[in-house]
Amino acid sequence: MRRILLLLITSLTVIIAVSQRICGTAEYRQQLIHNAPSFSNKFASIEAFTARLKNIRITPSSGENTTNKGLAVITVPVVVHVLYNSSSENISNAQIQSQIDVLNKDYRRHNADSSNTPSYFQQFGADCGFQFVLAKVDPNGYATNGIIRKHTNVQQFGISDAIKFSSSGGDDAWSCDDYLNIWVGDLIGGILGYSSPVGGPKPNDGVVVSYTAFGTLGTASAPFNEGRTTTHEIGHWLNLIHTWGDSDCGDDKVDDTPPQSAAEYGCPSGIKISCTDGPTGEMYMNFMDFTNDACMNIFTIGQSERMHSLFEPGGERYALLSSTALTAVAIPDTSRTTSDIDVQLISVYPNPAKDIITVSATDQNVIGSNIEMYNQVGQKIISQRISQLQFQINVGALNTGVYFVTINDGISKHVTKLVKL
Repeated sequence: MRRILLLLITSLTVIIAVSQRICGTAEYRQQLIHNAPSFSNKFASIEAFTARLKNIRITPSSGENTTNKGLAVITVPVVVHVLYNSSSENISNAQIQSQIDVLNKDYRRHNADSSNTPSYFQQFGADCGFQFVLAKVDPNGYATNGIIRKHTNVQQFGISDAIKFSSSGGDDAWSCDDYLNIWVGDLIGGILGYSSPVGGPKPNDGVVVSYTAFGTLGTASAPFNEGRTTTHEIGHWLNLIHTWGDSDCGDDKVDDTPPQSAAEYGCPSGIKISCTDGPTGEMYMNFMDFTNDACMNIFTIGQSERMHSLFEPGGERYALLSSTALTAVAIPDTSRTTSDIDVQLISVYPNPAKDIITVSATDQNVIGSNIEMYNQVGQKIISQRISQLQFQINVGALNTGVYFVTINDGISKHVTKLVKL
C-alpha cells in the first residue's frame, strides 16, 4: 500500500510539473555567471546603460513606422533551427509560421485576447513595436526560408546549450548581430524554454523552445499551445525579467508592473494582492509571468521601453538594426556549389551512412513525386516514388563516395548531399 501511495504521489508530481510553465532562463543566467564570473560585470554595465535610458522616447526616422507611444518599429530577422531525434519532433513549416504570427500579434498588441486585460491594467498595455520575419538571406548570401532542419542523435537537450552547437548534436548559431536564433527541440525535465541573457557569449545568443510549446499547430500541446512560451522567452532575449524579479517581491526593473511575491501558474482570476501592489494586485496576465498561454495577454509601456533601449546607439542589440538578412539581394540557388546545397526542406540520416538511410521531407507536395539519387558525375543511381513524408532507402550496394538526393515536387527542386561510407 505504501509503495502504491508513493507511486501515486510521484505520478501526481510529474503531472503537475508537465502542466506548469518551467522557464530555465534564470537558472541559465546563474549558471553562466558561476562558470564565468566576469559576465556579472557585463550584465551590471548593461543594466546601468538601460537605467540611463529609462523612460526615453526613441525618435523615429522620417517615414518610419512607429508604435502608439512613438517608439520606432523594429523588424527582427529570425532563423529557426529545428533539431529532431524522431520524425514527430521535425515540426512543419506551418507550425513555425504560426509561431511567427503569434509573435507579431503579441508584440504589437494585436492579440485578440488583449481585451481580456483587466480594465485597471488596460492603460499600461503597449504596442511594443517589434515585427518578426523569417530570414530571406543566409550568412553566406544565399536565399533561405529561415528554417534549418537537422537530425540529431541527442534525445533530449538541457540548458547546457548543447542544442546550439553542431559539435554536441545541435546546430551552430547564425550571427546574433544579424539574426534572432531560435532553437526548437525536445527539452529535458519539462522545461518549455530558456533564453540567453543579453550580453552573454555571442555564439550562444538566442532562445530555445520545446517542440511541444512552439506555435499553435502540430506538436504544440495544451496548455502551452498558443505560442506564448516563445513570446515569453523572446521577452528575456529583449532584456525583460520575470514580473516577480526572480525573488520574493523582487524588482523586474519596470515601473508599471506591480510588485509580486512569486510566479503565478495556471489561469488565476480576480485581484490577487501580494507585496505592496494593492488595490489592483498582481499583473499575472503579463507575458513575463508563468501562467498558461491562454491567460497571458499584455506587455506594458515600461517593458516596451526597456526592450527598445537595447537598440539605441551603444545598446547590446543596436547592430541588429543594420542586418541585411531581409533586404539583401540573395544569390540564387542555381549559383550554389555542391557544398552549399539547400538542405532545409529534406533531410537524410544517418549521414554519412553505410546501408539504410531515412529520408524526411516537410512539404506535403512531395508525395506522389519521385526521389532520385545521383552520383558526382550526374548519373541517376536510384529512383522511387514517394508515398509518405518519411521513408527509408537501402544504399548498402552503392560505392563509397558523395551522392545527391533530389525531390522535385513540380514547384521547386529540393536537394541534399549524402556521404556513403
